[in-house]
Amino acid sequence: MLALVALAGVADARLNARLVQDIDYPGLYAKGITFAEFLENARARRDEWRTHYNDATVTPDLITRMRALPEKRRLLIVTEDWCSDSANTVPYIARLVDGAPERLEMRVIKSQLGKPVMEAHRTPDGRTATPTVVVLGADGRVIGAWTERPSSTQTWFLEKQKSTMQKPLHDELIEWYGKDAGKTTVAEIADILGR
Repeated sequence: MLALVALAGVADARLNARLVQDIDYPGLYAKGITFAEFLENARARRDEWRTHYNDATVTPDLITRMRALPEKRRLLIVTEDWCSDSANTVPYIARLVDGAPERLEMRVIKSQLGKPVMEAHRTPDGRTATPTVVVLGADGRVIGAWTERPSSTQTWFLEKQKSTMQKPLHDELIEWYGKDAGKTTVAEIADILGR
C-alpha cells in the first residue's frame, strides 16, 4: 500500500511539473491588472480589502531585503474579491510590492483565467484555491508559488477542520488573520522572492 501511495506522489509531482512547464506565465501576467485596478473594481468584501490595504505595514528590514534582490521579480496573483483568504493576505503582499517598486511588480488575474495556475499549484490537501501567488523571475521562469494561506496556518486549519464545524473554524481563522496583520504571509512571500 505504501508503495502505491509513493508512486501516486511521484506521479502527482510529475504531473504538476508538466503543468507548470505548459503554462504561459508571462502571457498571463501580461493579461493581469494592477492591484490598484483590482481594488477599484472589487465589489465583494470591498471595505475589507481597502481597510487591510490602508492599514498594512511592512517592516523596513523586509523592504531593504526586497530592494536588494539581484533581479526584478513579478508576482502573478490569482484571486477573487469574494475570497476571505485573499482579502486577508493579498493587500499585505501589495504593500510589500509597493515598498520596492524597482525590484517588484504584481499583477492580478481572476480564477477563470488563472485556472491552469491553480491546477499546477494546489493546496497541501489537493484543492485549487485563491489566492495562488506565483513568483516569476525577470525572464518569466517560475521561482516559486504560495497558495491560499500561510503554511503553519494551513496545517492548523486542515487539522482542526477534522473536528470543528465550518463556521466556528472560519471565525477562528479570521480572528487569527486580524491578529497576524499579514506578517506571516509577507514573510513567506519574501522568502520565495529571495530564492
